[in-house]
Amino acid sequence: MERYGARRLRMTIWETTRNGQLQTTHLGSILFILVMMDACVFCRVSLKNGEEITQLREKGCNTVNRTSQTRNDTIVTTPGQKVHQKCRRDYINANSIKKDMREKDVSITEPTRDLRSSTPDFEFQKNCLFCGYFAKFSESKRGIDVFPVRTTDFSNTLRNICKERNDEWSEIVLRRLNIAPSDLHAADAIYHQTCSVNFRTGKQIPVSKQANKEVKRTTPGRPKEDSSEKAFLQIVRQLEETQDELASVSDLVQAMEDICGDKAYSVVHMKKRLQTYFGSDIIITEVNGKPNIVTFRRTASSILNEFYRRPSSKSPEEEKLSMIETAAKLIKADIMSLKDSKAVYPSSVDINSEQNIIFVPDSLQTLLRALFSQNDSSVKVASVGQAIIQASRPRTLIAPLQIALSVQMHHHFGSRFLLDTLNTLGFASSYTEVQRFELNAAAAAHDRTNTQFGNGTFVQYIADNVDHNLRTLDGHGTFHGMGMIAAVTPGFRLDKAVPRLSPTLKEVSDLAKINIEYYKMQSKQWQSSQP
Repeated sequence: MERYGARRLRMTIWETTRNGQLQTTHLGSILFILVMMDACVFCRVSLKNGEEITQLREKGCNTVNRTSQTRNDTIVTTPGQKVHQKCRRDYINANSIKKDMREKDVSITEPTRDLRSSTPDFEFQKNCLFCGYFAKFSESKRGIDVFPVRTTDFSNTLRNICKERNDEWSEIVLRRLNIAPSDLHAADAIYHQTCSVNFRTGKQIPVSKQANKEVKRTTPGRPKEDSSEKAFLQIVRQLEETQDELASVSDLVQAMEDICGDKAYSVVHMKKRLQTYFGSDIIITEVNGKPNIVTFRRTASSILNEFYRRPSSKSPEEEKLSMIETAAKLIKADIMSLKDSKAVYPSSVDINSEQNIIFVPDSLQTLLRALFSQNDSSVKVASVGQAIIQASRPRTLIAPLQIALSVQMHHHFGSRFLLDTLNTLGFASSYTEVQRFELNAAAAAHDRTNTQFGNGTFVQYIADNVDHNLRTLDGHGTFHGMGMIAAVTPGFRLDKAVPRLSPTLKEVSDLAKINIEYYKMQSKQWQSSQP
């Protein structure tokens, strides 16, 4: 922040001294920058005012700097700089940019000539107190958005707001207040309501109130720009290259904004363009609770038609590689069509040998059985097949054997290095996923304790405690815990799906609490009354 403030200070001094003159207002701006070095670069308010703060990264800085150039501002951000999250979101918003640019264009083309309080044709009864333009007011038929000053403390309120704004517009309004009578209500002063709102909220003069200028408005509809079309085609190519990654329509819009700035499509228009471009090859739906996810759906007929329409190969080697690539596309299409999600972990029923082989599509089974030399290779086909599926769709599903192997290795060895190594090689889930599974399994097991055992069953509860670091030098780091299990005879199997949530250790420990009830000795009077 200090480096940024110094850079902003140098830029301000250079801009204000280009003509060899340094005005008093410029000195005030320089002093203001020196004071506000620890403030938000957008709103110039201290970062310690309680609002949510975000730290800019390289990508965010590039977006802000491009937006600054579009707005013709002098804002320059660097990675690691902290700003208000809301101010950053409003600053790079496309609608806000267009609105501010319209307002800034008018203020630049008509600088201070029409807004000076010393203008001879300015009258408090005819001109807006804020913008200085003509305002029509009538008691019987009110003009558009025009109000008279009705309170005596209106002037004092505006003076306080001028001190807070401390900009050119506030100086103009303050000069008008200085030459005005002490009571604006008695002077029949009037103002535009939108000008008043903009002035009080820190915005600039609205374009609609500048009646002395004809504002050119664009016709409705999205303009046809070559840069927008090129950016859309670039996004499409990136989407086709990363078909296995989850991408929402909002993510694609953000990526397009990084390419062409404010000419990017909106979410609704992007969705329509994708559906028009790909047709039935894509599905835009909700996946794992995230809306507008774009997924590809390639049918076997479309892949084969693409194969037969290709140019004829010059050599048998190229023909062979083309056929292998087509076969891979067919298998990938079957993998992408699997209806599974990461909302629920695979159950114990899904991990037995029969279900494991069913999880692998028939096309992938045919390929693996043709590659393996053993007659009975079902286990290897299921294992390698699920590894291929997990590698093809790493963010949309969890293969049963992948999580089962990780849980088993963690139970026997408790080694994070081992699990992460197997995960890197593509044979098992990661150590982080195993920890998440154990937390969810512990939370789901709490519901099973409420199971009503049937008649003719014997239930015995066994509890034991464990102590670790009973005595330490500082008295911290000790552990005392107790565990309890229920043994049921005759036994029965209870299979229940474990949801994949994000519980905390505190939430799981709160579920495992047991209310301690102390035994109370029966009274002697009750014992003597018994026969």
